[in-house]
Amino acid sequence: MQQINLVWLKRDLRLEDHAPLAAAVDAGLPTLIFYSFEPTLLNDPHLHESHQRFIVESLADLSKQLKPYQLRLYVFWSDVIPLFEAIQGHFQINSLFSHQEIGVASTFERDKAVGVWCRKTGVRWREFPQFAVQRGRHGRKGWSKFADQFFDQPLIKTDLNRLPKLDLAADHPLMALKCQQLPSRWLKTHASYQCGGEVQAKQQLDRFIESSLQQYTFHISKPDTSRYYSSRLSAYLAYGNLSIRHVLHQLNTLPSSRHKSAFYSRMRWHCHFVQKFESDCRIEFEPLNKAYRSLLSDHQASLDPIQQQALFEAWSTGNTGYPLVDACMRSLLQTGFVNFRMRSMLVSVACHHLQLDWKAVAIHLAKHFLDFEAGIHYPQIQMQAGLTGFNTLRIYNPIQQSLKQDAQAKFINEFVPELAPLPTPLQHQPYLMTPLEALMFEPLPEHYAKPIVDFVETGRAARERLWSWRNSAAVKAAVPQLLKNQVVTDA
Repeated sequence: MQQINLVWLKRDLRLEDHAPLAAAVDAGLPTLIFYSFEPTLLNDPHLHESHQRFIVESLADLSKQLKPYQLRLYVFWSDVIPLFEAIQGHFQINSLFSHQEIGVASTFERDKAVGVWCRKTGVRWREFPQFAVQRGRHGRKGWSKFADQFFDQPLIKTDLNRLPKLDLAADHPLMALKCQQLPSRWLKTHASYQCGGEVQAKQQLDRFIESSLQQYTFHISKPDTSRYYSSRLSAYLAYGNLSIRHVLHQLNTLPSSRHKSAFYSRMRWHCHFVQKFESDCRIEFEPLNKAYRSLLSDHQASLDPIQQQALFEAWSTGNTGYPLVDACMRSLLQTGFVNFRMRSMLVSVACHHLQLDWKAVAIHLAKHFLDFEAGIHYPQIQMQAGLTGFNTLRIYNPIQQSLKQDAQAKFINEFVPELAPLPTPLQHQPYLMTPLEALMFEPLPEHYAKPIVDFVETGRAARERLWSWRNSAAVKAAVPQLLKNQVVTDA
């Protein structure tokens, strides 16, 4: 049988700075470049149709870019091991090239099974790092030096004209596994969401550098203006439309400024947290500080499950009675984006004021963040939910955040339009409306006349609860080892 190589695309949907593609070119064998929608993984609770739509757009962009080289991108609908076995029935697979994926448990288990299959069949699987992340690293010694070296490496150049072509005829047996018809909701352009693809990603990077970077630090925390002055590159990094090294190389061509330094720190911060997750991926399912397991379990058992379900429903749909909280959730549901500070506030309100289960909170947000990256998501959830025993406890005051970050209520006005007729002060706190003022406006929805909780009382209770837990002997005892295992010192 003909010898071939495989390039397996996962969350690396680009051509530039792509180590697996470059390695395949150097190997000199006909190469099948493919992506597969894996039915088993499509049931993962973190996934949403917006993620699949972004992937479809990225694949369409890749396919278009490959055409001038007379190369084809094959898109299959199959779990990968049955796909590999089918390919092996018609070709001799020499090597499998891919990027490492630092993903959720379902993709980790899939990758472990692929490793077993490759060893069993003699297929050489060469994985390349996508970020400044080292597999199997524990502890922080040496990571900073490794990260510096990774970021400073030149971008990988790939001459696709040198890649021997592999064309499967329409009647080839493997084409039975080809993706025939995607769900229609994955194919519809959604104007409120960013569009996927390497071309779009590069255009966004150019826009950010040329128009927004010099305002970056002024707007990064504002829910309204951060949509225009933050980089908006996170989804493109999450799906690999851009390599993080490509972004940093572009950044390094610019003169020094506070904004450039702040953004560079964010890029390094990105890899730092992905490395944390790689080093301790159990935090998808349990608190980083194991002493919190029994504390949380006992506390959740003391709560009324029916009331908790009602609170979760109100929070997850943007109907808590706190306008900025609701505006942020509705923005997320409608666009897939809300800035970092507002994400932290959403977690704080859910876990501290509403006492919701952190795992349910994490899944809901992951599902709706277009830029969901497990390696950032779960360490941040753990920190904001207060499950480490050493990070700063952040119990957000939603009104204070509203008045500070959306002073003119522009963001609230856009996403909570039922409050638009009210004067600005009441848009922040509609429940303060007097009976006389109420006669001047349409009746408010019940939750804006009386929020679902009193944040002053819930904030006080949360502080007492969280500090009593943190001061417990079991939590304190676990902290020294956790700090030792941190990749770099936490800010």
